[in-house]
Amino acid sequence: MTRSSLDVHRIELPLPFELEVINLYLVKLNEGWLLIDCGMDTPEGFAALETGLAGIGIAWTDIRLILLTHMHPDHIGMSHRLKHLSGATILMHAAEAEHLDSLEDETRRLPYLHAAYALGGVPVDLQVRMDEHFAFLRKSLHAITPDRLLHGGEEFASALGPLTIIPTPGHSPGHVCLYAAERKMLFSGDHILNTITPNISWHPGTDALGEYMASLDKIGRLEIEEIFPAHGEPFSGHREWIADTIAHHAARCEKIVAAIDGGADTAHAIVRKLWKRELEPIHHHFAVFEILAHLEHMHRHARVQGSEHGGVMQWARARVRKD
Repeated sequence: MTRSSLDVHRIELPLPFELEVINLYLVKLNEGWLLIDCGMDTPEGFAALETGLAGIGIAWTDIRLILLTHMHPDHIGMSHRLKHLSGATILMHAAEAEHLDSLEDETRRLPYLHAAYALGGVPVDLQVRMDEHFAFLRKSLHAITPDRLLHGGEEFASALGPLTIIPTPGHSPGHVCLYAAERKMLFSGDHILNTITPNISWHPGTDALGEYMASLDKIGRLEIEEIFPAHGEPFSGHREWIADTIAHHAARCEKIVAAIDGGADTAHAIVRKLWKRELEPIHHHFAVFEILAHLEHMHRHARVQGSEHGGVMQWARARVRKD
């Protein structure tokens, strides 16, 4: 499906998993068009993009810039193919390009994946099933060499006025949004979504949740009348959304502490406490990594403490020091 205005077009591409659709956006530049994200590398996705472009009269070679908001497979999957067809310049934040480069070449896995599973206390048989469920996603995780690495603050002239790159780490280390200040429009990638909260996953040595909260604060200071997310319909009311999302994560932290008090001392056990139903292996993966991110955040704020026993990280409520 394609929905358009004079200067912005939205093309919906199908996804072979629960989100069902990803939005790609085309923004009119002074010369040619900017494409935001590329969809998954599937025949259905490519056909939908080809049909959408034909319907609005944009040729492949009219696309001069391709912005990859982050490296997840539904956002970068067809980038190598679209680069070949269009000759466009591919843009990606330097931290995100580094994160993508860290994937193991042959398997396209995160180098710390199985260590995280083990530290989280995930049983080995479930680890195998969780890993297997990602096989179809890894097919869209191609190696990419961006033509230009971004660092934040870069501007591109467009029919919407200057488009500014805003780093918003949290959902991924080098996630970026694109802000059109004159039109008060934000292309938010997966940083802000309409009816769901983005997954915040643990990364070693990083407070991903803390970074995400700081990124929300940054966006909350902007004047925005319309948000164009990667999934779901465009919407408004970003400050209310941000307040609700901050409250959601605060509530999750409270539930995690309560689960620890109730005897759940590993990330895997906490997932079992917080999600009453049996999760599919792929969703159990996301849940474990999100719980690990919340534990990391609370550990840095002295709310919980962890200790490793036999390769498994066990958690407890932090002791209150009495001076």
